[in-house]
Amino acid sequence: MHRYETSPRGTGIDEGLAMRLHDPLWLIGRQWQFGEFTHENVASPAWVEVDLEVHPVDQWRPADAEQWTPYDVRAAPIERLVEEHEGGPTPRLALEGGLRLRRALTAAGRGGDLAAFTARCPFLDTDLADPLDVRVRAGLPDGRALVRCLTALATPGERADEEAALKAVAEVRSTSAQLASLAQDWLEWWGPRAPARIPADRDSWDETRFEHRFALRSQALQGLELQATEYAGGRLDWSAVDAVGRADPVADAVLHHSVAIPAPARFGGMPAPRLWEMEDARFDPGAIDAAPIDLGRLMLVAFATVYGNDWFVLPVRLPVASLSRVVRFTVHTTFGEPVELTQLGQDQDGWNLFALTDADQLLEPDQERPTSPWFFMPPSLPASLESSAVDVVSMMRDEMANVAWAVESLVRDDAGRRLDRYSRWAARRAEALEAAEAAVGADAAAPADPLYRVTSEVPDHWFPLLPEQLDDLESVRLRLVPFTRLVDGIPQDDQPVGTLLPPVGSVVHEEEVPRSGTRVVRTWQHTRWYDGTRHLWAARRRLTGAGEGDSGLRFDQLESDQ
Repeated sequence: MHRYETSPRGTGIDEGLAMRLHDPLWLIGRQWQFGEFTHENVASPAWVEVDLEVHPVDQWRPADAEQWTPYDVRAAPIERLVEEHEGGPTPRLALEGGLRLRRALTAAGRGGDLAAFTARCPFLDTDLADPLDVRVRAGLPDGRALVRCLTALATPGERADEEAALKAVAEVRSTSAQLASLAQDWLEWWGPRAPARIPADRDSWDETRFEHRFALRSQALQGLELQATEYAGGRLDWSAVDAVGRADPVADAVLHHSVAIPAPARFGGMPAPRLWEMEDARFDPGAIDAAPIDLGRLMLVAFATVYGNDWFVLPVRLPVASLSRVVRFTVHTTFGEPVELTQLGQDQDGWNLFALTDADQLLEPDQERPTSPWFFMPPSLPASLESSAVDVVSMMRDEMANVAWAVESLVRDDAGRRLDRYSRWAARRAEALEAAEAAVGADAAAPADPLYRVTSEVPDHWFPLLPEQLDDLESVRLRLVPFTRLVDGIPQDDQPVGTLLPPVGSVVHEEEVPRSGTRVVRTWQHTRWYDGTRHLWAARRRLTGAGEGDSGLRFDQLESDQ
């Protein structure tokens, strides 16, 4: 079939889309030319019957785990299971646990026993602690360390636990029933409030790519998995997963039968369905401008103006967290004729905008990846409250130093508050410069000799990412290495303080640090699930960076005051 179209001399499309009006007779002639007075005796869709095969998604696992974990959509959103890392009690809860024990001991007349618990369950010393926090916590036990001790006191029947309890609180005057009851009350208060710690085999965070990797599936479809290999965090949608594998036919599958009336498709900026119908302010044809080589915009305009009213929308209700496929699709016309329609993927293989990608097939060069017949209805968050970033790591390229850097901008202190590492480093550097100037001022008459520095100073929260050539001689990986500094004449390696960077010596893929940079943040997420329950978790998210940076690293520098 050929289409006969004019070959305009102009390079724009605004004149053709404007379709200026001249007089009524001219308008009638143009309507006759466009065939608006000719009608075809064809049927229109009246109603549609759809049979769907639906299976609930009831299992999930991190990409590196072998065992599947049951998933109940009624219990928690999938984002919490995927994005939550580390887990465990928060620093604030650990402090509240120590305060609650002190109040309980004071109310029971055993305030003198607090010193024994504080000595055996102290807060760990860290250089990130605020001086005021250090003084407050000096007289309180750590709630996280109290769990084992009080658990042993609450179960004196077991000899091993009793010995552990007596050893942990050796200075307590006596392990009476009153103390055991107090420990039991404290544990009942602590249990519902303390989040469980996430095991390493259930953590879906990929430290080499700074992304989440996990898989979902339905037990009824053993051969089919939904794998997410590049989930950056935020809100999980169906486009974040790809279909892998093939599902065996389910003989006793339950089919969901629905009948609905199709409606014409509508979208924002859609022109009027009739050619000569007056447009309102939502669509301005004269404002559309496209060059002859702007194929994407020309295709969009052609779809909206020529084929926009050829599409229909059919509402179908699907359960949340389910995999479904169309088994039968029957269109009943206004003439009473049933018409069976097949899926687009069965007639034509290739990429589809609204279908899951079938990532299990090996492709030939220049071959489009096929799509899966299954549709995933994800249990996405309707809305959530997100805190400001409490941990921030920026990765950037430094062309002057010919190296990439991982910069810890913000970390959490011992109380869970945000700590600016640059401000902390600048304060220490200013103190060191003042001390050096005071030492030089005592002997100001002596001339100052120039100083030769092999390398300039780089802040201690900047970690180099050095390239390494792999064995195939075609790929490069970036390795996180420490900076070695002299502290009181002793060489020491800088180590990451926050939780976002992997340990020193780990490998990062080179493509994860582009010229635009990468920014990884850690925030608190709070949401209400469909039954009104509240969920709070610490999530990691990968964002676009701020471009290249300059660490100030220079080699072979001669510094002089002259």
